[in-house]
Amino acid sequence: MTGAARRDDPFPRERFTALLRRLPNYARLAWRLARDERLPRSRRAALLAGAAYLVSPIDLVPGIIPVAGQLDDAVAVLLAIRLALAGLPPADRDAALMDAGLDQRAIGDDLRTIGATYAWLGRQGARITWRATRTAVRAGSRLGARLGRGLAARIRRER
Repeated sequence: MTGAARRDDPFPRERFTALLRRLPNYARLAWRLARDERLPRSRRAALLAGAAYLVSPIDLVPGIIPVAGQLDDAVAVLLAIRLALAGLPPADRDAALMDAGLDQRAIGDDLRTIGATYAWLGRQGARITWRATRTAVRAGSRLGARLGRGLAARIRRER
């Protein structure tokens, strides 16, 4: 990729780094919420489902795909945490977030960051595919022209 292309479509590095730094905070928050007796069982079950998705080898995006494979796990956990938090009164929700070192905007911001990262990965994949296809077509055209010239020469010799 050229330097100009990188400047036109930069990776959301600062946002992504901030998300990575908050992951331990989310783990603390999920642990606290899972043990909170005030939270309805259905909300705690959502946290359990998010944790199960995190450790499950079966994912929407396979874990062997770098970055993208881990981001779908983060989405599942963040959505489970958000659902669990919605089951608490606002004062308790704010206290749980504060105890974990987070604020109200963190989950929404991080979900948007994951969306922006997926979009960037998709654009980069499309660019790479386009370049590879264009290169293959050009190489095929050159090979076809070379074969055509060879075939024409053979036909001339046989006449």
